[in-house]
Amino acid sequence: MKKMIGIIVVIAILGAIGFTFSSYLVSTNKAGYYQIMQAAVTGKISVHDKPGMYGKFFGTITTYQISDMNYFSKSDLEGGTGEGAAPIKVRFNDGGTADISGSIKFRLSLKEENQLLLHQDFKSYDKIQSDLIRQVITEALMQTATLMKAEESYSTRRSEFTAMAEEQIRRGIFETVAGEHIYTNLEGKEFIEKTVKVKYDDSGKAVVRKISPFVRYNIEILQFVIKDIDFDKTIDALIAKKKEAEQQRIVAQANAEKAKQDAITAEEQGKARIAVARAEEEVIKIKAVTQAEKDFEVSKLNRQKAEEDAAADLIKREAEAQGAALLVRAGLTPKDKAEIGKDTAIGIAAELAKIQLPEVMIFGSGEGSPTNPFDAIGLEAFMNITEKISKSKDE
Repeated sequence: MKKMIGIIVVIAILGAIGFTFSSYLVSTNKAGYYQIMQAAVTGKISVHDKPGMYGKFFGTITTYQISDMNYFSKSDLEGGTGEGAAPIKVRFNDGGTADISGSIKFRLSLKEENQLLLHQDFKSYDKIQSDLIRQVITEALMQTATLMKAEESYSTRRSEFTAMAEEQIRRGIFETVAGEHIYTNLEGKEFIEKTVKVKYDDSGKAVVRKISPFVRYNIEILQFVIKDIDFDKTIDALIAKKKEAEQQRIVAQANAEKAKQDAITAEEQGKARIAVARAEEEVIKIKAVTQAEKDFEVSKLNRQKAEEDAAADLIKREAEAQGAALLVRAGLTPKDKAEIGKDTAIGIAAELAKIQLPEVMIFGSGEGSPTNPFDAIGLEAFMNITEKISKSKDE
């Protein structure tokens, strides 16, 4: 029993010793990380980039996260992520300042030579976050701010600001060229405005003056976001005034466009009313012409009927007169002759009284149109026949 108890005690002591010194003997690398180990005796450095357990043997282990985020934002600072989350202050070329908030997602190189170089230069992952990633972002944002006015970064060149800052983080700080621009304000006064522009090579690519550490260590940018540009009070006031002026301009433009459309509408409505009035007048005109043509045709028919009726009566009276003349020639006595002449004259007068002459007669100047009204109704021809009958009776 004593021997068994002794063995158990020895095992327990060895277990306790093993547990105590296990962190010095072995190390475990998790997925998404890699480790740099420096041996305790020889000082040899090796890289553990695969997940699993490795022998440490009292060596020094430094762990690096392959892919991670770096924040520079007030909201993240308030959340307690530390000093590294503070926004980055920049100054624009018009003197305005701003605190820029955002984030970057990056990936460290998987090549062993880059990993060893990073470890040699920064010694720890925290130093990479603060002394490498954040410093590169800060320099790129500050350099980009000098290339434009504060107002431009807020409105017209916001996307350009983000793109240019990201490119300088990735490639390096651009070479710039200073210049001057003369402009005239609304009062007619001339001012000299200094400008800073990026220098481009013959292929149209920005010339890099200082190569980015991201190139040196082969660090990849997965995402770069600028969430907010918090300007100083002076710039905020200027932006507010310009925003108000822009809103007033938009309202004025909208009112002008509405007035223009109202004028066009009024003009078109006027044209429509004129067209309706013309159409109505045209209808009245057509009706008047149609009625005049109708009246003309009726008058023409009445005249023709009157002519035909008068001609028929003349033929009838001429036949009667000729009959009377034949009776006289047959040997009538003077008394009978006188009676017949009397009756004939009375009959002719009576028949003439029965003739209904047209109230309106239309005469033309064309060929075949009568110019003597008595010719139009056949009266003159009737009178001539009567005169001939009288002469024949006398004979």
